[in-house]
Amino acid sequence: MKSGESASVQPPQNRSLPKLKHAANTVKGVFARIAQNEPTVGTEKKASRQGWRRWQGLILFVLVPLLLVGGYYLFWVSERFVSTTQIIVKENGSEETISSSLGFLVPGGISESQDAYLVVNYVQSLDMALALDKKLELGSYYKSDQYDFFSRLAGDASQEDFLKYYREHVSATFDEKTGIITISAQAFEPEFARRQVELLKSQSEDFVNELSNQLAFKQVEFVRKELDRAKDKLRTAKEQVLSFQNRHQMVSPEAAAQGVSGIIQGMEARLSGLRTQLTASKAYLNSDSSKVVSIQTEIEALESQIEQEKVRLVGEVQEPVENEGERLNSLSAEFQNLQLEMQFAMDAYQTALKGLETARMEASNNLKHLMTVTSPSLPEEAEFPRKLYNLISLAVVLLLLYGIGKMLVASIRDHRI
Repeated sequence: MKSGESASVQPPQNRSLPKLKHAANTVKGVFARIAQNEPTVGTEKKASRQGWRRWQGLILFVLVPLLLVGGYYLFWVSERFVSTTQIIVKENGSEETISSSLGFLVPGGISESQDAYLVVNYVQSLDMALALDKKLELGSYYKSDQYDFFSRLAGDASQEDFLKYYREHVSATFDEKTGIITISAQAFEPEFARRQVELLKSQSEDFVNELSNQLAFKQVEFVRKELDRAKDKLRTAKEQVLSFQNRHQMVSPEAAAQGVSGIIQGMEARLSGLRTQLTASKAYLNSDSSKVVSIQTEIEALESQIEQEKVRLVGEVQEPVENEGERLNSLSAEFQNLQLEMQFAMDAYQTALKGLETARMEASNNLKHLMTVTSPSLPEEAEFPRKLYNLISLAVVLLLLYGIGKMLVASIRDHRI
């Protein structure tokens, strides 16, 4: 018994070893679980750095520009006001019938459309910009340092830069359906915008009036020159007729020829009667009787006179050529030509005179003027810049660019792997 009991009893130090091993394993398990579930300080920093890198591009490329632009719109930007007017080009002789108070809104013809486009081009031209600069000091206004740097015109801007800036702030459009020209101008103050539009309308009206007056003047001047030319021709023709009458000392060679013809006819009738009387006298008288001799003498005188008158009227074949101009028939023909030329000159003069009156009436009917549909407005609220629209557009563009950039970077990394 004693020997068996002594064999089964173990020393105390041998019984505590398994407990220590179990406790050590338990502690190791606890630390292992802690190491798995709770990161260290270095791990937290690394995770934080990875999160910043993930949002860094979006913040720098999208959020920061939006905040800068939003701050500019909120605290610094110079707002612009828009004044507008509507006008229409009309002719004095327009055949359109106006059936109501708004009848003039009916679109005009081709000529009025062309005039309207001329007005639109003139409003946006350098001449108009310089005219506004002269009367409103527009260049100094655009360059004033009272307005923000991005909204105003550069101080050292050239004439081309000034014209470009002017066209960005002044617009003119033409509606072919209604025939209305709409003129708008942007300015940093409402009153200046209204004054600018009023001057634009006034300058456009002067331009249309000057253009139509020039066309009318050229048209009338051309007809006036034709009238002066016809008047000179008529004066020359009259002087030629008068010179002919003075040179030949007769008012009308044609009337003189008719008179000579009448005289010849009368003498020939008298001659025929005398010849009959002579024949009858010879029947009962001697040839040397006084009566027969008297009749024969009278017949010879009439024949000689008739021959002279015929020579005066038409001349003879044997007559020298230099005397041909003294024949009444030649003088009558020449005088008729002069009269015909004078009549042509008179007809041309009368036609030119009627043409001048017609040209004046047409020029008066073709004179153009501007009619105001709506007067220049005085704006109460700023229209530019469109802050919300610009910010949304900027955000969309930046996000699209950012997304495209991210896709490109990811694609490059994939190809590297």
